[in-house]
Amino acid sequence: MLEVKDATIAVSGKVLVKNLSFIADDGKITCITGPEGSGKTTFLRTLMGFLPVTDGFVSVDGELLTVQSAPAFRKMMCYLPQNIHLLRNQLYQPLSPQVEAEEYGVWNSELPSVAEIPETEPLSPEEVLRLASITIAEATNKPILVADEPASHLSPELTPKILQLLQQQAAQGKCVLIASRNPQLITYAHHVIDLNQFQI
Repeated sequence: MLEVKDATIAVSGKVLVKNLSFIADDGKITCITGPEGSGKTTFLRTLMGFLPVTDGFVSVDGELLTVQSAPAFRKMMCYLPQNIHLLRNQLYQPLSPQVEAEEYGVWNSELPSVAEIPETEPLSPEEVLRLASITIAEATNKPILVADEPASHLSPELTPKILQLLQQQAAQGKCVLIASRNPQLITYAHHVIDLNQFQI
């Protein structure tokens, strides 16, 4: 379970979200939504402990999450970045060295493996779905799944497949937290938080 209580998030002095409270329950899909630029990715960064809340708090299973304690909590999280191609080294195994994705590097558009993989064509929608499936399958022991716009690189025909993956994770008792503007993902989420309602 992940709880956000009276949280205010600001970047460079600009308040993005103010007085936001919710609980992302285990066994449920919680969707953070809002228009482009509303702070969805920044909010996920806060929930993963890369950015502090200005006011309020974030806790995981009742334990306070801070920038200092976050590395331990991130070991409990499976993360699908919006730029999922940054994890593409997993598609090349065993030809390339196995490199575990380090979340902070992903947020900064860097992974140790990126320099070792030759430039290729963008991943196809089918490859994106397979990469998401691999990443989730390799994180069976992690009780929290965080996904940033998981359907953004998929075709409409494949979107139900990623939804099914998310639903399967929730059915296993995991806390599934996504940021998305996709209507289908929003519709099937158990709890939807619209950041527009918490902006000033």
